[in-house]
Amino acid sequence: MGKLGRVLWLIFSILLIISGIFTIFNPIETVLFIAYIIGFLTIFSGISSIFYFFSLRDKSGSTLILLDGIISAVCGIIIISNLQISGAFIPYIVAFFVIVRGVVAISSSIELKKIGYSQWGLSMLSGILTLIAGIILTFNPILGAVYVSVIIGLCLILYGIITLQLWFAFGKFFKI
Repeated sequence: MGKLGRVLWLIFSILLIISGIFTIFNPIETVLFIAYIIGFLTIFSGISSIFYFFSLRDKSGSTLILLDGIISAVCGIIIISNLQISGAFIPYIVAFFVIVRGVVAISSSIELKKIGYSQWGLSMLSGILTLIAGIILTFNPILGAVYVSVIIGLCLILYGIITLQLWFAFGKFFKI
């Protein structure tokens, strides 16, 4: 890797960290951006399905692929054209995911108790706390938006730090 590659690697690492900090301190913008990405990916998925239909139009069931493509593309357009409304649903999706994880943890801890595992209580406590967190997120979507932003921001910052650490390590040990 030449000097340009090292400089680009360093810039990328720093941009990850800056993006993480921005994400943490701008939860509403982060959720709207996520909604935009979901909308774009949904449109792309729909268009891909429509093209896929044309290669399979003689096959049985191909009409469902076309229908899926059209519905996906339209949903993506709706998501992008109504970002505020779409962004408002993301915290609820996260809350639902957290609730499901809590229920699964509680269920797993009950199974662990049945088989005689002595540490089942820790799993139960974790599941109950996760379930409560999901319920709180359901009734406080702003907190959900902040939660999503903080998690994404922390991940970006950690990835930036790891990338920066690798930049230093490769430069020191491999003389790149």
